[in-house]
Amino acid sequence: MTLTLKRIFSDKTLLVTLFMSILALIFGTVKPSDIDMKTILTLLSLIIVISIYEHLTILNHVANLIIEKCNTTRGIILVIFLFSFFGSMFFTNDVAILTLVPIVFNISKKIKLPKIAVISLMTIYANLGSSITPFGNPQNIYLVSFFHLSIVDFLSLSLPIGLVSFLTLLLCLFFFPKDKISQLKSTELTVSRKHLLALVFTTLIVLLGVLSFIPIIFSLIASLLCTAYVDHTIYETVDYGIILTFINFFIIVGAVGRIPAIHIFLEHVTTTTFSIFSTAIISSQLISNVPAAVLLSKFTNHVSAIYLGVTVGGLGTIVASLANLLALRQYHLLSEDQSTSSFFAKFTVYNIVYLFVFFIAGLLLLH
Repeated sequence: MTLTLKRIFSDKTLLVTLFMSILALIFGTVKPSDIDMKTILTLLSLIIVISIYEHLTILNHVANLIIEKCNTTRGIILVIFLFSFFGSMFFTNDVAILTLVPIVFNISKKIKLPKIAVISLMTIYANLGSSITPFGNPQNIYLVSFFHLSIVDFLSLSLPIGLVSFLTLLLCLFFFPKDKISQLKSTELTVSRKHLLALVFTTLIVLLGVLSFIPIIFSLIASLLCTAYVDHTIYETVDYGIILTFINFFIIVGAVGRIPAIHIFLEHVTTTTFSIFSTAIISSQLISNVPAAVLLSKFTNHVSAIYLGVTVGGLGTIVASLANLLALRQYHLLSEDQSTSSFFAKFTVYNIVYLFVFFIAGLLLLH
């Protein structure tokens, strides 16, 4: 408990968002419904399950397997990017970030790997990959429900930007060295069969909750029970700070969204597809793409412009996508020096470059 509290109170991101949420509560209008409990419970379930994987050294074993099967650093990076891009389509971008960032750190302990570049681009492709399916991220789920889109309707929006995303993934690999790496034999996984079966079953339950096949509360209960079964000390290693940070973020966004001047402004800038597309991108940079999608859907029925805007808008600032914040948080927890300034700067540069590229791509797809 002492270690958990120490980590929470040393979390600068949490403290900053806490201060801003307090200001929002004092000077703004906030409702309980502003806190998306589905997202909070989903994230908590995922973090708990990932903590169990880490405790059982399964992620380290996966890292060894990747190294064993690849001959070059570029090959390893390709595998990571493909896992991130295609995995996020079916298991959401949050799952991709939570799963792959620890794996990247484990791999970097064995071979020389540009961690910041890999994690930054991996996050970018998790955001882009998740945009291709209706259930890949929260904003897609919302847009499909709000505008009553069929699978065919949605894929007609997402597949073109998905193809562009995959082509850039292949192209960016040429910026990484094709250095040969020594073949490492993966160590044998020493996990008891009963613990492994319990974890696999729990993972399935959590994913069913994430994909909304079952109530998410069942996923949380399953993850808590699995933790108690495997090792109750895992509770102390769970990153509760990110949960509190997300709650603060929802409070801030709720208050900002109710400022009268913002509503008046949006009524004037949601008249053309270009203005909607641009507004979605800009607002995503400030309040993230999920609330941006919710906010803009109240003012227009141009779903293609909103979809492309919030998809491209997930690139850019650290708050443009909740997955970006999650990547920053994961890096802070796993880096040895606990410093995030270098990651923040380089992550932002990569995102701005991709934001510019996909802004042009989005404009072309709108016409």
